[in-house]
Amino acid sequence: MKKQDILSLIQLLLVPALLILLGLILVVNPDTASVLISKLLGYALTLGAVGAGLAAVFSHSGRVRKGICAVVLAMVGGWLMMHPLWLTAWVSRFLGILIMVNSGMDLVYALKCRHNVIFHAAATAIGALLVLMPMSASRLVFTLCGVAVLVIGILMLLDRIRGRRWLQGGDDPNIIDAL
Repeated sequence: MKKQDILSLIQLLLVPALLILLGLILVVNPDTASVLISKLLGYALTLGAVGAGLAAVFSHSGRVRKGICAVVLAMVGGWLMMHPLWLTAWVSRFLGILIMVNSGMDLVYALKCRHNVIFHAAATAIGALLVLMPMSASRLVFTLCGVAVLVIGILMLLDRIRGRRWLQGGDDPNIIDAL
């Protein structure tokens, strides 16, 4: 194969292969997305701490406030980088409490008015599930996203392989080479 053929083939198949790899990672280990989000947020907070620290050193007013802000940002950023799944668990718990309280009030109202309570009871149960098992929701969401990305990557790969138009060997005498 010529060098241009290999480069063309790599360019053609690189994106689908990366999508398939990302989909497999999300399906096999869905916590990697949660960890990545938490670590990126931790790095951003640490970078903000560095900025606040530099502002405290080089400014003339509010040095103590900026210094305290830098220390707090550094501590929270470091905590998130050391415990990346903590953020996902507590966000899920918080959302579960909100869902449980809101749908619980609707459930009580539906019971008093003798309306259909199935949807309110299901929403309350989902909220309780999020409180009791906070990581299950993020794992389910990222696994479903991984399946979707995997299917898209496979379909893109098949489309690019099937749609590839290979040139013939150049045996046609009717084609004139201009170079």
